[in-house]
Amino acid sequence: MKIGSDDGKTKRKVLRLLCFLLSGLLVMTVSGAVYYSMTMQPSVTITAPIVAFKKGDDWDSDWDPMGTNNTWCRLALKAYPNATLTYDEPLNLTNTGTTATITLRAISISPINGSAAVSNFTFINFTLHDQTGAIKGSLNYTTNGNDWIIPSMGPVTMIAGDEWYITIQTKAAAGAQANVEADIVIAVDVQE
Repeated sequence: MKIGSDDGKTKRKVLRLLCFLLSGLLVMTVSGAVYYSMTMQPSVTITAPIVAFKKGDDWDSDWDPMGTNNTWCRLALKAYPNATLTYDEPLNLTNTGTTATITLRAISISPINGSAAVSNFTFINFTLHDQTGAIKGSLNYTTNGNDWIIPSMGPVTMIAGDEWYITIQTKAAAGAQANVEADIVIAVDVQE
């Protein structure tokens, strides 16, 4: 009987050792599959923008010059109390590249919401027209007392060679104070 009992202990020891070795191999295999590295080598080439600003037929010669590469501009507009002032074509967008998706996007406006100065304005409207005059979208800033209602515009497609224009309309409230200024920043998002 001694032979059988030693044989059972030996088998159990061998099984335990085999389980321990298999567990160790499994842990090493799983651990080895988790660690690796990847590399990326981007190359960035400077090119001219395909869509840029261009002075429109109603560009005021007293305004600041266009920025470098015509990718920014500053307009000095007026608003009259209780009267709509229209700038028919102060600014154009030209597409010298391929078809692109264009969106006018409101970034900021001051005076900020909650300021009594906001009530001096009725609206400031930027309308984007294609070369045929059709409206492609607009940003119409309006007020409801001391707060601006911030507009948004959906994306539109502009094909290569197109030159579009922006019409701007402003109107101050009937009893507006003189020299109150609204500073607006608008982005023209271009997706090529």
